[in-house]
Amino acid sequence: MPCRWSRRCQAAAVCDAAAAASNDNVEHWRHTRRYNLGQMRKQVRAVILFMSLMEAIRVGPLQLVFAGKQGYPAPGEDDFGIAYTMGYIVSWIYMCFFAVVFMPLFSWWLPTPPPGSRSEKSLHAVSCFLKKFNLILLPLSIGLCLARYLYFTIHTFIYVDSRPRHSCALPKNSKKNWLTRLLLLIGVSFSITFGYYALQVLDQMELARVKSIEYYTIVLPVQVNIGMLIGTAFQYKIEKRMQRKEAIKAAAPATSLEEGNLDEKTALLD
Repeated sequence: MPCRWSRRCQAAAVCDAAAAASNDNVEHWRHTRRYNLGQMRKQVRAVILFMSLMEAIRVGPLQLVFAGKQGYPAPGEDDFGIAYTMGYIVSWIYMCFFAVVFMPLFSWWLPTPPPGSRSEKSLHAVSCFLKKFNLILLPLSIGLCLARYLYFTIHTFIYVDSRPRHSCALPKNSKKNWLTRLLLLIGVSFSITFGYYALQVLDQMELARVKSIEYYTIVLPVQVNIGMLIGTAFQYKIEKRMQRKEAIKAAAPATSLEEGNLDEKTALLD
């Protein structure tokens, strides 16, 4: 008697053979998608870091760390959001390092310029120049990161299927590719809608607040990334289901042939 699981075993064998016979010159869509989503996350992290540094420069590390304490004024109306919180963390780490490492080891032998001296004015001028330079350089860096994020987003929506390595040719306008793009778009739409609703609820309950610029430069890219992950999961499941169906169809003739041979042998024995 043939094994009752013979069809499934043959389907698995066909899948393994197809995977082993895949061409090394073809880049699978999962590798491309994983790389693009990873690069998108890197750009978001860089934007958060640069915006937190801008916030630390705008407010000041001491003001961020000692806000409302030791004679420093309390946080203002605009002192909230993701960048402000991350700026506080960065400033706190900087102050801890400065207090634990720099002051005991280096401050005692560095000369302190007297107030009103020429050295103090020079240091103040250099400090102002560096502050202005950073306030110009950091927004440019944020713009470059967002441009790269947009590039990888468009690249993900274009190349949704496997393609030859190092090929820039546009994919075919097949029904499968458009279905994949639709899945990605549905995932992104769901993520943006749910994320916006969640932020509104948290804002009304005064649990979390973000500035408008932070929403478009930080929160929205994160929502797009999560939506693409959801669409990728659906695409992977659909592809696996189609592969199983094709493997079963390919194994069906062989199974029918085995059953026919078995019937002939049974008839001869009878």
